[in-house]
Amino acid sequence: WTNTRRRPAAMAMQQDPYYNMPSNSASFSPPYLPIVQDYSPDSNTNDNKRGSFEDDSNDKERTATYSTNYSAKIILTCSRYVNDCCCRNDDDAHQSHLYYRDNFNDSSWSWCTFGTSEDAGVWMNTQDQAGSILAFTVWFLLGYSAITMTFLAQTGGIPSSLSFLYQICAVLALASHAKTTFTDPGAIPQAAVPRQLLSTSTTNTTAAATTTHSMCSQCQTYKPPFSHHCRICNRCISRMDHHCPWMNNCIGSGNLKHFILFLIYMWICSALALALLGWNYFVCNDEECEFTSVLVQLVRVMTVICTASFLFTSSMIMNVWYGIMTGIGTIDRLKKKANATMMESDEEPLEWVDIFGIGPYYTWILPVDPIFEDYDRVMGYSTPQRLLREQLREDNPL
Repeated sequence: WTNTRRRPAAMAMQQDPYYNMPSNSASFSPPYLPIVQDYSPDSNTNDNKRGSFEDDSNDKERTATYSTNYSAKIILTCSRYVNDCCCRNDDDAHQSHLYYRDNFNDSSWSWCTFGTSEDAGVWMNTQDQAGSILAFTVWFLLGYSAITMTFLAQTGGIPSSLSFLYQICAVLALASHAKTTFTDPGAIPQAAVPRQLLSTSTTNTTAAATTTHSMCSQCQTYKPPFSHHCRICNRCISRMDHHCPWMNNCIGSGNLKHFILFLIYMWICSALALALLGWNYFVCNDEECEFTSVLVQLVRVMTVICTASFLFTSSMIMNVWYGIMTGIGTIDRLKKKANATMMESDEEPLEWVDIFGIGPYYTWILPVDPIFEDYDRVMGYSTPQRLLREQLREDNPL
């Protein structure tokens, strides 16, 4: 599973007649799993968009009903039917009965909506004005530093190649900052269910029905382990580390990679700038190394910015590194220290593939979304549709 945008699962469950799980039910026992029937290419298109299976015995009757008001849908249905008949081979037809066809992403949603709710098209925290100002400040300071380094390279104060290297690191830092800000940090959907249902539903129904799980008193949803409710984002975040005002977003399982890359590239930019300015001041004795009066003021301000950035990012890198090695986030660590239970922790360290994904190693240094081998395990929850998919794989192994 990749981190693609999905229609809220709660909305799909309320609209889909094949889900008999109550929308506001706090029970996650196996009787509320979806009812499954064989999929066929003649299934109604509207039901396929909801990610369900249906027998095609009433296909003609439903097509006749929809023809009066939804002629466009008939054309779309016919085109898909022709495409299935002409393009599918025997292997595809066989696999359609083995695997759940998940076209949950086919439902429309608007790119023009910003927010942290499930139906928002773009994840963006619009409730914290102070966080928005701090996030813009990061861009302003990086832009100021990049322009100053360009002026120094043009006057010969620093080598052009090192200035170009600084610009690359600054661009990567800004891209990582943008990905951290506009990436869903791992918000728990309304339809989230425990991952344990996948194993307990097929082995011990009684035990699954009596197992208790944590619920968020604010969101009224299932609360996976290590997740916390953010009052600023107004959502429960999977493996939430903290809410960063400089990112104007929470740091969780979904954007931890981008946050780490931002810290690393910011540290490199700060260290490189301080090294270049120190070399120019203490080592270089050529006339080209002399700054004009304007550049002197720019360099003084940049020295203060880079020093503060270097110290701050160094402390944050050590904090994140400690969290990865111990498996304890910042919020959980503060709670354990307050309760004097830090020595009783039994959490396991985070695996690097659960942060940077299973993609090629060159993608680890790029601000692109990671691809997790087991998305449910990383996030700590599942959804009824994903549980159905895994159950079908167990029932029909290759």
